[in-house]
Amino acid sequence: MSYTDKTQSPGRPGSTDQAGQELGLDRDSALPLYAQLKRRLQAIIQTEALPGGLFYSDQEVGAMFGVSRYTVRQAVQELVTQGLLRRVQGQGTFVNTEKFDEIFGPQMDFQNQWEKGGRPLTFSLRSFAILPCPESVGFHLGVSAGQDVLHIERQRRSGDATVSYDYRYIHPDLAGSISEQEATRHSLLDLLSRRVSLSHAQNSIEAVIAGAELGTLLNVPPESAVMVRELVYFCKEGLPVMCGRSYSPGKSVRHTFSVALSSAHFASHPANTVSGTLSTEVSD
Repeated sequence: MSYTDKTQSPGRPGSTDQAGQELGLDRDSALPLYAQLKRRLQAIIQTEALPGGLFYSDQEVGAMFGVSRYTVRQAVQELVTQGLLRRVQGQGTFVNTEKFDEIFGPQMDFQNQWEKGGRPLTFSLRSFAILPCPESVGFHLGVSAGQDVLHIERQRRSGDATVSYDYRYIHPDLAGSISEQEATRHSLLDLLSRRVSLSHAQNSIEAVIAGAELGTLLNVPPESAVMVRELVYFCKEGLPVMCGRSYSPGKSVRHTFSVALSSAHFASHPANTVSGTLSTEVSD
């Protein structure tokens, strides 16, 4: 099968290669044109404000990049499969703006929330190993650097869309209590709650630029904004049991919080004075 696309854009005879090159398509590259086009369209989705969420038509995309309708359809269909775009018969192609709310509460049962919402989560395990504790992790877990901790690295997905890429470290006292098979099927927080009584969590959130490595992990352009959530979970004795970091596509995530302003509430609920939702758009 040949990936060479020499179709000229309508109304611009002889300008196809020049137009494609200007917009970032390299016809000498080993990467297929549709894959290059998909990346460029992802960048447009991430950076352009499109009125009403209406995306460019296949004909417009073909003219912009000087490629055939077949190439456009290949690229757009992959973005539809990933949840970035959706097609509406008779209306056109739209940027998918449907959001899902992950509710921060006592149970933090995100897996069950997604399942009830008709979008079950799957976990792709990238690493599961007992490793020496890094110094920064030891600070959060209250253990010495070099002690054995359980390191888990996994990707959360809903359908073909990446919801987050997670790094987790489990305290040495609990490191041997979670199996690799369990980590591929269940919420780690749920697994921990079966073993100890959990009390509260500390979370900090910031935005960073994805860069090449995170862009690959989250399937977003390197210049995209990414939301980073650092977390530490504590048991009722006040000891940390798990810490880690989660990365989510920045365009797809919104964090909203409600904060109690009553001093009485703070006094009686010191660990639960902040609540909120993390809204995640299934689009990356």
